[in-house]
Amino acid sequence: MALPFNIFNIGKITKSYLGVDIGTLSIKIVEFSDENGRPKLQNYAILSNYNLIENKAPKIFGGEAPIMLRRMLKESGIATQEINMSAPIFSSFLTVMELPPMPESDIASAIQFEAKKYIPVPLDSVLIDWSLIGSAPDKISILLIAIPKDLVNEYTTIAKEANLKLINLELETISAARALIGSDPVPAVLVDVGSRDTTISVVDGGRVRISHSIETSGEDLTRALANSLNISWRRAEEIKKEQGLKIIDNNSQISGVLTPLLNVIIDAVKNITDLYSSKTGKKIEKIIIYGGAAKMPGFVEYLKNGLGLDVFVGNPFSKVMYNEKLASVIKNVGHEFAIAVGLALKAMV
Repeated sequence: MALPFNIFNIGKITKSYLGVDIGTLSIKIVEFSDENGRPKLQNYAILSNYNLIENKAPKIFGGEAPIMLRRMLKESGIATQEINMSAPIFSSFLTVMELPPMPESDIASAIQFEAKKYIPVPLDSVLIDWSLIGSAPDKISILLIAIPKDLVNEYTTIAKEANLKLINLELETISAARALIGSDPVPAVLVDVGSRDTTISVVDGGRVRISHSIETSGEDLTRALANSLNISWRRAEEIKKEQGLKIIDNNSQISGVLTPLLNVIIDAVKNITDLYSSKTGKKIEKIIIYGGAAKMPGFVEYLKNGLGLDVFVGNPFSKVMYNEKLASVIKNVGHEFAIAVGLALKAMV
């Protein structure tokens, strides 16, 4: 178990804000301090695990997570015990609920009554959160979120076994939107091609409006490469990061394997943007990609050509102060910290 780059720490701070993103293949930690009202990067850590068995990606989530989390915190010198963590959208529920106009004091009880129409599982099996995202003369719009209690208990246990206190648990897409969009009013789509799934979210006015996951993932791309070239999963992952989609240009066999997977992602993005535009009359202005696959060579260009929209790699540190010595690190891997950064920013509010 090794850290792919050094953990960073400077000086002592009196108060810090910690975001912890536990993914399928990695754990990412970001620690901020408050510099006159602005977030300042005080510490970061990332741990990746590629102990592969039978060409399958390992699962960090589970018994090993608290052990690895404790080690990362110890080696980085992070003393903060209160943390924010994120839950994946594929295991939770997010939708927009519309209610008739009513006093804000009545909204909570109305949501409890109406939620069963929107959430496809018994309400006593989930924890519900909501926020008011819009109002009109004839209706109000509520972002409704439900996270299974079993999942909340798992994250609470991980934190407890790592000697930490879980303060907030929110959906990954909410955290990413906070870090990458903030209060930008321009409608945009966030795309995270993760190791387990791809999450596509519409953010408008700084708030998530739609978020949907599809099963096509970064691991599917890696597995397709491994099978096509008859190589190990790990070597295929290295090729994906080094050559990315440029390998398609010189190998029709690989193109025939990867292109259908990539087109599933493009079609899903198109469906969501078309759905949102038809409902609201608003045009999506840009696509922001983040996560491990965002810097895959050729990926931005492929999405641009397939979607006909501007595509950017998100920079969650764009409004964060940090030591200039870290500029090259943030340029290379900053996009992988979108969720952790969003969680740390939430702690500062």
